[in-house]
Amino acid sequence: MAVVCAVLALIVFILVDPSIISVLAHSPKKLPVTAVLFVQLAFELPPIFVLMAMLPRVSLYSWEQLGLRMPSSRALLYVIGGVAAAILVGDGGSILVEHLSHHPHHMQDVAKMFENIRHTPVLIAFVLYGVVVAPIAEEMIFRGFLFNLGLRYGNFWVGAIFSSLLFGAAHGDLELFLPLTLVGFVLATVYYRSRNLVVSMLTHASFNAIAFTAITTLRTH
Repeated sequence: MAVVCAVLALIVFILVDPSIISVLAHSPKKLPVTAVLFVQLAFELPPIFVLMAMLPRVSLYSWEQLGLRMPSSRALLYVIGGVAAAILVGDGGSILVEHLSHHPHHMQDVAKMFENIRHTPVLIAFVLYGVVVAPIAEEMIFRGFLFNLGLRYGNFWVGAIFSSLLFGAAHGDLELFLPLTLVGFVLATVYYRSRNLVVSMLTHASFNAIAFTAITTLRTH
């Protein structure tokens, strides 16, 4: 029953979540960003809570074994290296896709929404979602659950490739599938090397924060 609940929650998150954000982002009525965030959270939180509840039973690891603990100062070095590697492979993958597809400067729907925000409170809410909520939820699912699933029944490569492909697909953007998959692989490596889920969450959060900062910088010039 635990496995069934976890798998169903995972399917809902991966298939429904990107579809919702895409529909809301392309709505002809141009829904307020606060409404988009509310709907997004309404659909994301239930499967996340189910996965969190079922994760130790399904993975057969305790929370401490899954790495949900405070990182050491040495483990934080993986955050720095992971962020640098994620930027490198993410940008490199994007450049390659843009060159092959002849569609330069492609942006995610989420990035487009962020770029158009003009009200500071909404901007803060959006950044908190992207830098806090999303990294925690996605690391719990893709590294804590899927990577460990592949690791248990295979090895590092099985877990890393399996979780990274689903991470890239879950964002629902074909042109960003390759760069996001590569970023997912970096995050899987950070998690595996550090054996600490908080470290991969911090790496993910830092990567998103840098992306938001870059968009903001470009917007002001």
